[in-house]
Amino acid sequence: MTHEIEERKSKEMASIAREIKGLAPHIHSPVPNPAPLGLFAFGLTTALLQMKHTGLTGSAEDDMNGVEYLTWGFALFYGGLLQLVAGISEIKRNNIFGYTAFCSYGGFWMSLGTAEIVLLLVGNEEFAFNKKAIQAMLILMGIFTFILMICTIKMNKTISTLMFLLMMTFFLLAGGIFNKTVDKVAGWFGIATSAVAYWLGGAELVNDIIGGGDEIIPLGHWSGDKFTFTGGSHVPGRIHGVTHRTVLRESPYGPDDGNRNDDQPRPSLSPHRRISQPRIGPSPLIPASKDNNHEEKGQARAADLEANLEAEGSVHSGKQVN
Repeated sequence: MTHEIEERKSKEMASIAREIKGLAPHIHSPVPNPAPLGLFAFGLTTALLQMKHTGLTGSAEDDMNGVEYLTWGFALFYGGLLQLVAGISEIKRNNIFGYTAFCSYGGFWMSLGTAEIVLLLVGNEEFAFNKKAIQAMLILMGIFTFILMICTIKMNKTISTLMFLLMMTFFLLAGGIFNKTVDKVAGWFGIATSAVAYWLGGAELVNDIIGGGDEIIPLGHWSGDKFTFTGGSHVPGRIHGVTHRTVLRESPYGPDDGNRNDDQPRPSLSPHRRISQPRIGPSPLIPASKDNNHEEKGQARAADLEANLEAEGSVHSGKQVN
């Protein structure tokens, strides 16, 4: 009798597990990868500003001022606002690295652009930024980027290269406040940073869309990279969920994506363990209807199952006593 009860429990739990799997895409719907948007926005705005520092668009004062005027407009929206949008989008993907990086650099560009535009609107040459304050700001951003670079050791070599070049750009720009030669070198480091950001953004698009998550464009992985086993390109936006993905696949309630190892033993329930009522309700993405009573049906079904199991257990115990 005990064996029959256990078998019935397993069948009922398997049925509930299938229902949960069916609701999973609606409860936790997939979101697009925001990393390419943030990387392209960052790369283009950075490259624009470095045209002034390298002198590629002219070394005359009017040429440099023209580059600055164009850059500050892009800094507010394309380089600033879009990076902020990309960073906020990383919240849904549970990616703390992408969230921190994109929001911080987006806020940096928006702050710098706003300050420069206000200075231009004032139109008074007596008002100017304190050069030492600018130098301190650049050094602090370089330290922040160094912290991010340490985190990329567990990601891939391309994102590590990007963070290293950006860190050097900040430090060299700080040194270039009082040295034109160092400032020009910083400009070329900034150009290299933009190139790597474009490569990374393009790799994300190609690997996601064409490769379906497989790494078509190589990004290079460190020997200690803990994300290589997934076969994906793990730049900001793709490292989320890796640590618990294996646990989900081994769970009877995990996603039914065809990668589950069915040879693994499924967890069994104790015969004395009570079955809690599942909170099964309609998905917020599915329009409500008059017949949409999933929560009531799920609770009623769980209650009936528990009552039947307890009744059968009581009958079995009575037979043993007799």
